[in-house]
Amino acid sequence: MRKIFAVLVISLLLPLCLRAAAPALTEAVVWAQALETVARSLSELTTQHEAELARGLAYHKFFHGNPRHKLLALTFDDGPHPRFTPRLLALLREQHVKATFFVVGEMAARHPELIKAEIADGHNVGNHTYHHVNLTKIPTAQVGTEIVACGKTLEAITGKAPHLFRPPGGDYNRGVAEAAEAAGYTTVLWSDDPGDYASPGNAVIESRMEAQASNGGVILIHDGIEQTLQVLPYFIATMRARGYTFVTVDALIADAHRPCPKKAGSPLVHHGVLSNLQPGKDPTHR
Repeated sequence: MRKIFAVLVISLLLPLCLRAAAPALTEAVVWAQALETVARSLSELTTQHEAELARGLAYHKFFHGNPRHKLLALTFDDGPHPRFTPRLLALLREQHVKATFFVVGEMAARHPELIKAEIADGHNVGNHTYHHVNLTKIPTAQVGTEIVACGKTLEAITGKAPHLFRPPGGDYNRGVAEAAEAAGYTTVLWSDDPGDYASPGNAVIESRMEAQASNGGVILIHDGIEQTLQVLPYFIATMRARGYTFVTVDALIADAHRPCPKKAGSPLVHHGVLSNLQPGKDPTHR
């Protein structure tokens, strides 16, 4: 009963607190722009990552898993949706697939039963901000609040603080990366994006997913897309026929955390992008 009350309080008060910090007109314009998010391409994310490394910046990020292991992580953004999430969970249950859900705080507060169902089925549940905004377009002071608000909402529902975070659209900058890291998160991006959010057609989504899938892949798809629901059983069957196993992001990180064999003349590296993790540290513990 106390947890239900806490969720209700959070869902009522947090939106008011989040929007009270700036002048009304400016705030309205900023938030309207910030709500317009489009997923960035892998090449854009890779270019940004390489630029960060060139500047000596190492953030707590994860793009992909071990390229030697036939593992794939399905990740679903933007839920939960009362019309779609139960069907998606039923499909994953039927297919014996564990996945990862990056959920929006205000939607989680409205449908805590769906978050509990995701956890009960053994899936990862991660933070996707409270209002699903482009964090690079809102006042810097509110970036951390968006992340923390979603995290507190999920903790009130599940009894456990989340540790995985994905910025909407994959848009982040130094302030976003540092705010997420300060809150104890690993920022999870992706290696595969079939663009299902645009509903380009079942055949297009399936062909893109199959073409892009590779060892250690993190696949970006969305909760709430009918075409994705229809394609998933065929994609799962095809990938299993190719020898792949579907795992959560936590499992992919744990597998990727193991060092690659050291090649002559090259440093010891880690699969995936876990810039600030050190050997022996469990990335799933905060």
